[in-house]
Amino acid sequence: MNKTLVNGLLLAFSVIFALMICEVLVRTFKLAPEIVYIEKWRVRLSDNPKIGYEPIPNLDSSGQSAQYYSYIGRSNNMGYRDYNHPLAKTPGSKRIVILGDSVTAGLWIKGDKNIFSVVMEQELNTWGVKSDVMNFGVSGYNTSQEVETLKSKALAFKPDLVILAYCLNDRFQDDGNIYGLLLAEQSKNLSGGKINTAAVTKLEHHSALLRFLHYAVLGVKQGATRKGLQSEVNKFYVDSVEDSFAELAELANQNDFDVLVAVFPNFGERDQGLVGDYKFQSEHDSVNALAQRYNFHYFDLLQPFRECKKQLPSRYTISFDQYHPNIVGNQCAGKALAQQARNILGR
Repeated sequence: MNKTLVNGLLLAFSVIFALMICEVLVRTFKLAPEIVYIEKWRVRLSDNPKIGYEPIPNLDSSGQSAQYYSYIGRSNNMGYRDYNHPLAKTPGSKRIVILGDSVTAGLWIKGDKNIFSVVMEQELNTWGVKSDVMNFGVSGYNTSQEVETLKSKALAFKPDLVILAYCLNDRFQDDGNIYGLLLAEQSKNLSGGKINTAAVTKLEHHSALLRFLHYAVLGVKQGATRKGLQSEVNKFYVDSVEDSFAELAELANQNDFDVLVAVFPNFGERDQGLVGDYKFQSEHDSVNALAQRYNFHYFDLLQPFRECKKQLPSRYTISFDQYHPNIVGNQCAGKALAQQARNILGR
């Protein structure tokens, strides 16, 4: 055997053996930073910078406060307020994906059966439209995050119809600064020798030595200064609706699904937005114009909510606040959206 080759192989084996010894030593003496999820309430930092944070899978918040956990109950294996869906569609079934924020996730709604996505599925199946409705709502998301969720997670389920549940705060970030709190928690953990799993490479997940070299020896900082944290948060405080609609249209063309943009109204205080003159119609009209530009179906939920309101005693409301429908409001939205989905899917 060539002497140079032999020397090369010996050198390679020596290096590998030395690295193995170093790996063992780093693990034994716990020199590498611990890998942890950066979590707060129902969400954690995501490795996808376009969504920033994501819901925690299989989290059961029973016994916790809905003020912080958004709703009481267990999330599914992807983190959403839904049951676990198989990747493959049931033969003859139509699959509907709903994108949205806390309205879609059912903020403060007791009982999963009372959120509008579940009401939709029940209504459609009752009418003989075999349906599989998937809820991808996350509290605080804007339209950009919702479309990225479709792209990165929901497309794998091959939807026939995507419903964008549009809330009038979707043109800006309205997450209660949860992303900023998560980023601050990430910096705090780093100072305590813990690093965010979402920002660690696959090799670093398996190698304590690499983590030691990366973070302890080279001193690479995960997280940022206070100014840097604010800059990271601010990237979501922009109006991304038009760009997001354009991307949604491209995804629809590439993956052959219909899009329905459903606009939820501003209810006002104690449903006053449903009575008399409505101050936000121009915002609905602008979303409608945008939907028409991209050949999306459009549905304004203002009138259905007004009709539901008329059927209630005067002292009852269908909303918790200006944005969030209560159980009665969710029933109303679910039935109205089921009819729209039936019309689209039945063509």
